[in-house]
Amino acid sequence: MDSETPPLCYRLRIDILDSDPPIWRSLRVWADTPLADLPTILAAVMGWSGQAEAHLHLPNASGGRSVTEANPSTRLSSVLRHPGDSLRYTYAPALGWLHRVALEAVELAQTSDSLPICLAGERHCPPEFCAGVWGYEDLLDRLNDPEDPDYAELWEQTGYDFDPEKFDLEAANQRLQFVLGLGEAG
Repeated sequence: MDSETPPLCYRLRIDILDSDPPIWRSLRVWADTPLADLPTILAAVMGWSGQAEAHLHLPNASGGRSVTEANPSTRLSSVLRHPGDSLRYTYAPALGWLHRVALEAVELAQTSDSLPICLAGERHCPPEFCAGVWGYEDLLDRLNDPEDPDYAELWEQTGYDFDPEKFDLEAANQRLQFVLGLGEAG
């Protein structure tokens, strides 16, 4: 890129597939972000610990090709080029946490911009121990049933301050800064 060409950034939207109501995040990243860095960024912005296995897949007619093992020099801009392009992100495949990562916009950025940054989102990230969206729905039902024999234990495991409707933008950005080595965990 020549010194007079402004850098590009992408506005991405990440949705947990099949969540109802929707659980999503919007973030800005550099267009030239290495694909190898994307799972760490996505885990942080969603609220996952980042300790589980993760895969990126590009959709195509044959069901998708994995980009998880992509060449370390492969950049996000080489797989998502136009608004509407998307890929699938699977976090903790055994538990079934499927996400759609869609390119919403290509934007000019300033070299002084601190990216990535989370812009918005809705709802708390489900606890990782749930078995996908359906396990999360079951957990929410059980947390709302004081007669459930595991009610107290589930609240203890989930955290007594857990609110499925709450999204904390500041905490999402603190996690991003922490995983990138730029700040303290929040």
